[in-house]
Amino acid sequence: MQNYPNGGPSAVWVTVHDIFLTEDSPTEAVGPSPVAAEHLLSSRRRVEQAVAAARAELLPHIQHLTVTVDPPDHAELIRALDWIANSSITPAEACEKMGVTVPEPDLVGWISPWPVTARSSDGSATITCLIPATPPAELAVDTADWLQTALADDWITDPVPPCPGHPHPMRPAVHDATAWWECPANGPVRAWRKQQV
Repeated sequence: MQNYPNGGPSAVWVTVHDIFLTEDSPTEAVGPSPVAAEHLLSSRRRVEQAVAAARAELLPHIQHLTVTVDPPDHAELIRALDWIANSSITPAEACEKMGVTVPEPDLVGWISPWPVTARSSDGSATITCLIPATPPAELAVDTADWLQTALADDWITDPVPPCPGHPHPMRPAVHDATAWWECPANGPVRAWRKQQV
């Protein structure tokens, strides 16, 4: 949990195991965005696919929340550009580590945290940050876990999704690089209907 000055979000869910950026990277935002919008398209698509996959699994209750994906802020893009310029691994090695092949100018969007907001009908909101470099199934599962919490915070009392034969909800998990729902007590129940690619 991280506290932000000036009333920012009080908690952020981080969904990547291998953080590329360091705390001492520059974060001052000056001037126009350091990255052209077209270089953020493929990474935006990855985050939006994870959100769509998780939302599809949480229907119909998820209709109570509006979920939006925003680009990384200026400071995060500067931090990512600095990491790319000064890292001991090459952009090609970074892509290999992520398991994707993207042009070097697009890499900045893949290693930057993307803010995702879930807003309820009463206007309350919760924010997470997703990093597109996270493997697809893990990214979708982390998104679903966060959305389940957002639904509970929105006073949805039904188990979402219901666990067959139990009063609790199933929990999202990754099995063999695939998104699954599992019973907290008995393990895997079923694979997600639509897997993210």
